[in-house]
Amino acid sequence: MSTWSTASMTSTSSDDFLGRKLPWVRAKLAKLAPDYRFKWDIYFDRLEELAKGSTAFLDAGCGDNRTSAELEGPQLRVGIDLSHAAEFGTYVSANLENVPFAEGTFDLIGCRYVVEHLDEPTWAFSELWRVMKPGGRILIQTVNRASLLIFLSRALGPGLRRWINRYRYGRKADDVFPVRDKYNTPYQFEHPPKGFKLVSLEMTQDIDTQSRLGFWISYQVMQIFCHHPHSRSTITAEWERV
Repeated sequence: MSTWSTASMTSTSSDDFLGRKLPWVRAKLAKLAPDYRFKWDIYFDRLEELAKGSTAFLDAGCGDNRTSAELEGPQLRVGIDLSHAAEFGTYVSANLENVPFAEGTFDLIGCRYVVEHLDEPTWAFSELWRVMKPGGRILIQTVNRASLLIFLSRALGPGLRRWINRYRYGRKADDVFPVRDKYNTPYQFEHPPKGFKLVSLEMTQDIDTQSRLGFWISYQVMQIFCHHPHSRSTITAEWERV
């Protein structure tokens, strides 16, 4: 069983907030869609598997840095982020376009809900490639810009999105960054930058956990998109450094 429990399965406060009503939702999904997996389960379960054989882990865009502090396995565990919100573990304040580590330092990198905010994602990936050992893995999770629902949420404008993030999902103001959407489509992750090869790509349609009405609406949407996987709202990709 994964050590990432519902209460502490992520490095961000927003997912802890989302998890408050998960028991009811999980019970419903166990009957309606027993194979469904939440995006955080997909990401952290795989991260935990990879960590078993890892010696050095970097959380790229670490937020409060809980992930690197709690991940079991690697002897070296470091978080990097421009924000000063880190509360746990070893943390470096830096930009992903200029990662302050030597070549070949890490054999595992996590990057969750970060790439959609990058001004120069290709440059950032080249830096992450540089600090990775050959054969190392990078696990990325982000929103799917090709999803109709993500397009509609972007159309709400930054002001309304910030309000929703604060009052519905419990996000702090300093934990909400401008969205660039320069590298977050399934096609882009299926064709990674030079120096990486695709290991796996999984598309997930999010389910609302905050209200019963929201759950049923999002469940019906999931049924529609089950036949169109590249239109689902969340991308989880694993690349290998070659």
